[in-house]
Amino acid sequence: MLGFAVFASALIAVAALKVSWIRKRDLHILTVGILTYTTDQRFQTVHRDGSDEWTLKISSPQLRDSGTYECQVSTESKISQAFNLSVVVSKAKINGNSELYIKSGSDINLTCIVLQTPEPPSFIYWYKGDHVINYSQRGGINVVTEKQTRTSRLLISKALPADSGNYTCAPSTAESASVLVHVLNGG
Repeated sequence: MLGFAVFASALIAVAALKVSWIRKRDLHILTVGILTYTTDQRFQTVHRDGSDEWTLKISSPQLRDSGTYECQVSTESKISQAFNLSVVVSKAKINGNSELYIKSGSDINLTCIVLQTPEPPSFIYWYKGDHVINYSQRGGINVVTEKQTRTSRLLISKALPADSGNYTCAPSTAESASVLVHVLNGG
């Protein structure tokens, strides 16, 4: 979840009233007005003067931030609105088993899918071992990445035993996934 922030907004008609954000699981007061009452500096209120919108911003959200948050307005009879936040970890998945055995001369065909990501990744790199796959080093390598469907396919034609190794799909916005490929001599 690199660089993401989660926002929960409440539109509330207030005139000189205090708006607070509360984390329900421990009843911790996070903010009152524009002041923050937690030592966790990832939490802050965003509010523009003259606006009725009060936003709780959580920078770099973590799984432990999942839960219910409540916006409260300091009126005679309390006005409140609850928001449920589910933080998920974006991860890549390569279809099939974690090890792949193929015969020399066959094609290596790997499909990577990026799961649970709020937006398409800006890139998906393929690695063999610690090195980005080099198209100029060997012919017959093709990568097709479809950002909107969050998928990338690596095709290596006429695989040789030298093509054996650990292949990793590394999206910009998610944890990577790997598969160990064994290219076996025919026999």
